[in-house]
Amino acid sequence: MIKKAKTSAPSQRMLRVGELVRHEIAALLQRREIIDPLLETATVTVPEVRMTPDLKIANVYVMPLGGENAEAVVKALNTHARFIRGRIAPSIDLKYAPQFRFFID
Repeated sequence: MIKKAKTSAPSQRMLRVGELVRHEIAALLQRREIIDPLLETATVTVPEVRMTPDLKIANVYVMPLGGENAEAVVKALNTHARFIRGRIAPSIDLKYAPQFRFFID
């Protein structure tokens, strides 16, 4: 008997929370609240955020404008993930603030 891999589509709640988190991270990056020399000079877009089913982990896909220094920008964002979580947690109404993991889109 062969079992198929379970690939379920994201729920409406996962999509809604992902979009809310995406907007909040984009606004945070636009306000340049993160004190990092690389992030202060880079314009970063957030095309997508994928939430896990329990909404505890947010996989954030980012791309710097022009694709320059993409690995360095992602590394800097992952370094500041706890700060970002602390700034965004009050603005999203969830039981648990999600943990952020940044990836190149």
